[in-house]
Amino acid sequence: MTKVLHLIPYMHPSAGGPPVVVDQWCAELRRRGVEAEVLTTDAYASADDDAWQAEYAARYPLTVVKCVGPRGFGYSTQLRSVLADRVKHVDLVHVHNVWGYANRLAASLCPKCDVPFVVSTHGMLDPHSMGRKAWKKRLYGRLFEFPALRQASGLIFTHAEEERLARETCGTLPMGYVVPLGTSDPPAESRSELASQFLRQFHATARGPRVVFLSRLHEKKGLDLLLPAFQRVLQKHSSSQLVLVGPGEKDYVQELRSRANSLGISEQTHFIGSLHGEQKWAALAAADVYVLPSYQENFAIALVEALRVGTPVVCSQRVNIWSDLANAGAATVCKLTVESVAESILRLLDDRSGAEEQGGRGAAFAAENYTWVKSVERLADVYKRVVSGH
Repeated sequence: MTKVLHLIPYMHPSAGGPPVVVDQWCAELRRRGVEAEVLTTDAYASADDDAWQAEYAARYPLTVVKCVGPRGFGYSTQLRSVLADRVKHVDLVHVHNVWGYANRLAASLCPKCDVPFVVSTHGMLDPHSMGRKAWKKRLYGRLFEFPALRQASGLIFTHAEEERLARETCGTLPMGYVVPLGTSDPPAESRSELASQFLRQFHATARGPRVVFLSRLHEKKGLDLLLPAFQRVLQKHSSSQLVLVGPGEKDYVQELRSRANSLGISEQTHFIGSLHGEQKWAALAAADVYVLPSYQENFAIALVEALRVGTPVVCSQRVNIWSDLANAGAATVCKLTVESVAESILRLLDDRSGAEEQGGRGAAFAAENYTWVKSVERLADVYKRVVSGH
């Protein structure tokens, strides 16, 4: 039986997509007979917040050590000793990080025990990501990150486009494996039933068509395009409501609120905060249009979840799966301009029957191609190939 240790600098739910991926992969791997466990830090968690640990630990072994310093870097004085002990008892280490401590640590300790390691880059080698703090990343990459990456037995990408961009940006890299991600099945209730749940709780959003954004409130998500685009939508659909669902840094959320106020759309813009479980699905189902105009998006689980419930979606050409969705007629794809985002939203609001047809195609395409069962089938095959090849 294969034993795999997932090493990730943060697993707190507020940290975005990678914790979701690790959680779903580990739970499904264990159902398939793979002994998957997680080693992480308490980055992003507050001092009195440990409920998330119990939730994860109910599904797979979880070890959490204290994070010291910048939470994104994931440094811990305990991490080396814990990993040095655990690596002796596993067949493979799967690292979920670039630009942090975890990858260097795996590259240092795994070869000593003759244990291979693979790295999921989670879009962190994308040109947009590389362009943020570019000189620091180039220097750190040359000295530490790239030498560590090149010791890996393989890199795991979620799409061929992610691999193409990574190799274009970084040059020589180890063998790449493409493992598409998935989503959980939506609740059994119909889309209209789920939408009703959301509207009962957030009745202020029920006054007109709802344009929903559900993801982290972060600069890379294209919210600087979405807010002025929504202003243009209101010129034609004056009762429309913009619903922003997700966590965000306090200063950035305040910046968004100020921007909405300056655009004169604050009364129609609703900041809902984080939603989980059935509440999240209800928000996606209540959307007349789901919009994700990101500058960089590795896979976009929330987008695929919107597809799963049959909601018409708009996404940018920087969401790596955009061409697959466009070819299937499952999404309306926009450019990274205010005009294009607005036109794409209006196209769906103006043609409701066409939007519903797109939503149906999206639901069928996502159910066929993006499930955690299929994702883990591919992942388990990669593990087998890496361990046997090593």
